[in-house]
Amino acid sequence: MIEKVKGLSICGRCFSKKTNLTFFPNDNDRIAIVYGKNGSGKSTISDGFSQIASGEDTEELSASLIDRADNEIDLVPESKIFVFNEKYIDENVKIDADGLGTIILLGGQVDLQADIDRYTALLATAQEEHDVAQTALQSFGNKNNPLSPDYHFTRIKKVLQGDWATTDAAIKGNKINSKVTEEVVREIGGLSVSETKEQLQQKFDETKALLDKVADVTTSYPVPIGGIEFTDGFERVICDLLAELVEKPVLTERESMILSMIQSGRQSIVEAAKNDFSDGATTVCPYCFREIDDEYRRSLINSINKVLNKDVDEHKAELRAISFPGFGQDYSHFTDLDAGLVKEIQEQIENCQKLIEQYLAAIQLKLNSIYNPVNIAPIGLENSIQQLNVLLSKLESKRQEFVDAIQRRKAILRDLLLINKKIAHLQIGQAYRDYLKQQREMRAAEAKLQTKQKEVNETSEHLKALELQKSNVGLAIENINNALDYVFFSHGRLSIELKNDKYYLKSNGNDVKPKSVSLGERNIIALCYFFTQILSNQDVGRLYQDEELVVIDDPISSFDFENKVGISSFLRYQTHRIIKGNAKSKILFLTHDLSTFSDLQKIADEMEKSFKKQKLGVSVKGKSFELQGRTLSDPIKSINEYRDLLHMIFNYAMGNIEGLDLAIGNSMRRALEAFSTFIYGTGIAEVSFDPKVIKSLGNHSRYFENLMYRLVLHGESHFETRVYAMQGDLSFYRFISEEEKQRTCKEVLCFMYCLSPDHIESHIPDAIHEIQKWMADIRTNEEFDIIANPKKRIIHLYDIPLSAGLGENMLDSDIPYVEYETDVEDGDFALRVSGDSMEPDIPNGSTVFVKKQSEIADGISGAFFLNGEVYCKKLLHKDGKVFLCSDNAEYHPIEIHDGDTLKVYGKIVKVLC
Repeated sequence: MIEKVKGLSICGRCFSKKTNLTFFPNDNDRIAIVYGKNGSGKSTISDGFSQIASGEDTEELSASLIDRADNEIDLVPESKIFVFNEKYIDENVKIDADGLGTIILLGGQVDLQADIDRYTALLATAQEEHDVAQTALQSFGNKNNPLSPDYHFTRIKKVLQGDWATTDAAIKGNKINSKVTEEVVREIGGLSVSETKEQLQQKFDETKALLDKVADVTTSYPVPIGGIEFTDGFERVICDLLAELVEKPVLTERESMILSMIQSGRQSIVEAAKNDFSDGATTVCPYCFREIDDEYRRSLINSINKVLNKDVDEHKAELRAISFPGFGQDYSHFTDLDAGLVKEIQEQIENCQKLIEQYLAAIQLKLNSIYNPVNIAPIGLENSIQQLNVLLSKLESKRQEFVDAIQRRKAILRDLLLINKKIAHLQIGQAYRDYLKQQREMRAAEAKLQTKQKEVNETSEHLKALELQKSNVGLAIENINNALDYVFFSHGRLSIELKNDKYYLKSNGNDVKPKSVSLGERNIIALCYFFTQILSNQDVGRLYQDEELVVIDDPISSFDFENKVGISSFLRYQTHRIIKGNAKSKILFLTHDLSTFSDLQKIADEMEKSFKKQKLGVSVKGKSFELQGRTLSDPIKSINEYRDLLHMIFNYAMGNIEGLDLAIGNSMRRALEAFSTFIYGTGIAEVSFDPKVIKSLGNHSRYFENLMYRLVLHGESHFETRVYAMQGDLSFYRFISEEEKQRTCKEVLCFMYCLSPDHIESHIPDAIHEIQKWMADIRTNEEFDIIANPKKRIIHLYDIPLSAGLGENMLDSDIPYVEYETDVEDGDFALRVSGDSMEPDIPNGSTVFVKKQSEIADGISGAFFLNGEVYCKKLLHKDGKVFLCSDNAEYHPIEIHDGDTLKVYGKIVKVLC
């Protein structure tokens, strides 16, 4: 039936005669958006739809649905109309009454009272057992209670800090006693000891005496020293190889010349020539620059190969394969063992290296003249290496002796440390067993508490779920809260909780008093509830599939400005679900806000494009209208006129004043009157005193209230009745300069931008950057404040240094003072500081103001009396002791002992340097 609805026939209130309003003129028109100023009849239209939906007529208003032939249509049961307007909010959302009422989503009520009673009893029992377990666990947390593991750990620590810590430090050579940590306690407590204390003490004394005999050494030599390896007779092999004669081949004259070059030590040149002429691309001799042919090149290579025969290559390879022992190890770090021996070793290494260099020179000589034998006798390298190995063997013996001594000492040291721990184990034996026992019991108590807490949580959640099922609104609450999260873009920013069949509001998890909820938040809750109510009595699998006509009157303009984006997004989501859910459903939006009108048009355009792109087989169209003179018309004209006014004001503010000077004042008033009417539904003068407006202006409220309205709008309240008239009283602006008018234009735009940035940006987007710059020149509220001169007071400045020796009642005695004038409100007297113990915060020579008080918290600077001395310090309670502490690390804390006289004079509230 809804697909036949073209519009509404209405009569009554502002519609003095029967009027037919066509919202959906075409078959595919399913979204209609109507813009109209306050008083244009929007509320009457929404009330007309409400009457049709409820089936109740009133004397003042009659309304009916009409089709495209203007015939009245009766509403059938399967088709429904849902209307959201101010009347709906008042009737359905009572924040200060009984909540939102009941929404049924999935069927009838189930009798769950028996289960609720049973789980209520279970919860009480679980909570009682939880409290008992919690009390039991608290006993384990009191370190002064023998049930606490910490109590026994303190006993153990105190024992170990005595004998064990002192002895352990002495064995290790430390000046400070060893620390007693939980790891140390566990190690000592976990030892297995079979000896008696007397046996261990005797063993400790004997081992300590043995340790004292071993010198304290800090250097170690873990790597053994090896000898230089070589093959016996390798010198004779080298000499024989050098003396070996390579047989000369029978040579031609040219080959003899090649051989002569080799014998004269120029074999490398011959080999280079061989490489050059082996290259087939060589056509010019690189040595004489004569052109050569392939035959000559081949014959030359054959001659060279004949001279450099295989025997020569093999002999050269043998010469190059000769190797010598290496001497790369550095022995200098063994100097502490025997400096003289290390020096001998280094000298012998140098001698061996010199002999090797002689052999290397002979090998190179033979390589350069391969046919000439090099006859030398062994030069003693083997003997020199043998002498070096003898020296290295001596050094290794000394190293081994040293290592044996060190290892023996380390073993003794380890034994001694272990014996000391065993003695300590016997000392703490019973305390450690008590510690482990109480730890086990505490863990058992913790596990029991966790179990009971889990029982409480699970029982409580189950009971809560049963109560929600009983009220049959659990799913509705979830849907409303999901919608609120969607609007606010934040989980829990505003949520609803059901208790005792009533709804309670929470903000970020905290309770909210109903009257603390803003009008905007109330309306958001109402809108979320409205869309949830549309789904009432629908099966979850068929949500949004029923045929329906949804009418929404002013969903955004009266809400908090910061929530506009969230509401627009939420409306877009619901519009898509409704239009897509049933091909016959339709939506009608009514608004008096231009920016909202624009946003709704965008939603309709998106729906149209989305359905076309998805090829759902259904076409969706959106229609826009302006309601004026009780008729629907094209909305473009009046909206453009308002936009033109804003552009005119901006251009004048930017200095483009040609032809605008006389009309600019009237244009500003018209724009402001239209703006205040669109946004707030009231005139200019009323807007300036509206608390919502003042709040929205923020830190600039005084400027606009006291300056702009006084200059621009004084005496013009009558203008509201002719806001769109092109003529007006311009005499007010005859006495204002162009510069003042330009400034006023800027202020008007800044005023509107402060109240509704989105509104201004939607009409004159190119002006936003300039307006934001002008905003920087708008004075803040603080600049209007009159700063009162602080009241001066007279206090006593005592002529004594703070930290000098004085009597206990120094402030009650006849100590000299001067009257000191100050604006420090809570300073009762002043003193001068002598000393640097509290630097840098309280420098030497500064004046401090003291507020009298007999007690002071830890870490607060104050004036103290201690045994006849007055100090500027900070109080500290630590490990059951009391100290007076300085800020300067060079000063040690002063411990307060039993019998000392300590008095707090007061807290330092100000320091003057």
